[in-house]
Amino acid sequence: MRRSWQLSGWMWLLAASVAGAGAAPTRSFAQAPRPIPTPADTSARLVVTLRDGSTLIGQVMTSWGDSARFASLTGVTMLRATDIRRLRVVPASAIRNGEYWPIDPSSSRLYFAPTGRMLPSGEGYYSNHWVFLNEVHHGVSDRFTLGGAMTLFPSDNFLKNNLYFISPKVGVYQSEKTNVAAGVFAGIAPFFKDDFGEDSENTFGIVYGVATFGDDDGSLSVGTGYGYAGGRMADNPMLMVGFNKRITRRLALVSENWLFPNTDRPLVSYGVRTIGERLAWDFGFITVLGKDGLVPGVPWIGLTYRY
Repeated sequence: MRRSWQLSGWMWLLAASVAGAGAAPTRSFAQAPRPIPTPADTSARLVVTLRDGSTLIGQVMTSWGDSARFASLTGVTMLRATDIRRLRVVPASAIRNGEYWPIDPSSSRLYFAPTGRMLPSGEGYYSNHWVFLNEVHHGVSDRFTLGGAMTLFPSDNFLKNNLYFISPKVGVYQSEKTNVAAGVFAGIAPFFKDDFGEDSENTFGIVYGVATFGDDDGSLSVGTGYGYAGGRMADNPMLMVGFNKRITRRLALVSENWLFPNTDRPLVSYGVRTIGERLAWDFGFITVLGKDGLVPGVPWIGLTYRY
């Protein structure tokens, strides 16, 4: 049991890198002019990229459909839809000293584990880690996210020699600075077999809960869950503590730390995340604390594209 549980724990770590996202809504005016929106949230800001390449940040004062009086730091401008290349509605917190700070495309997860934050309805992301791990997650609603993932290891029997995952996640409590979610991470490894050649214990995963405290500048996530393998649930839970700290407009620090049952040596990860409008890159290291742990650790690299 212990051996199979340890294996499921490591498989969760491998797969949770594909478990896990908020880029701002974007409207393109490239094909045909559309009405200039007035956000229902009066605190929201519009980031407007004009066809000449310049950018305006502000709010709509009065709108006449395809034109509007627009208040920005440079003053009041008459804005016409035909002059707009791209328009994004962003929260007021994304504007700092008159500059737009992109929202982290990977805000609903750390390196491996999901955070308590949810994907907004209709938004999603694709992620790739270590080239061979791929995932897609989509916000079915503001309170329900559905994800799926698989490895892409080359093989003469591709379908049998790869891992497959599904990871539904439900928002239990969502507010500006406190977010709580619960979910299931379920995987299957078709190539697992027992000594008699029969398929055995080829399912694994975790039932988890996680809470995230903080905002886009910095947050702390605490989670726990029970792993399972081959239909058998672990006797004791695993624990996770991680944080995300924004240090510049395009850069954040990320750390995630796990403690598994039957061991007192935590697995830790640390590194940085580069933040773009829709693309985020993760660079870091993973290691086990203790005398046999590698320093600085095994390199980690991943990317996330938010759609």
